[in-house]
Amino acid sequence: MRQGFSLVELVMVIVIVAIGVVAIGSAFAHMSRSLALNEDLQRTWQLAHECAEHVLSTARPPRGHYAALPVASPSTVCDGLAAAGFTRVVNVTAMATGGTSLCAAGWACKRVQVTVSKGAASADLNFMVVQY
Repeated sequence: MRQGFSLVELVMVIVIVAIGVVAIGSAFAHMSRSLALNEDLQRTWQLAHECAEHVLSTARPPRGHYAALPVASPSTVCDGLAAAGFTRVVNVTAMATGGTSLCAAGWACKRVQVTVSKGAASADLNFMVVQY
């Protein structure tokens, strides 16, 4: 009557378990990187929307029409909303009016582009502000 396991059987079990542990460990490392990237992407979009809301709130006084947006130094418009490790760039450009343009004649239209990035995560938000 045989009791227990032979040394060869134990070594085979240890090898099989080790392969499984390595596979699970690499999958866990991949999931951790993916989770960190998703968190950065979500945070970049949140910061881009926050900056866009700030631009709109400075351009429009309460119960008023949209005022002129600063074109000279637009990238400093969201400097007070800093987040560690994230880069935020704001570009404001005047748009053409009349004809086939989105901006009607007599209106002052500005294209606002907010770009937020951190490593591989990047968010680019574009919108138009019209002063009529």
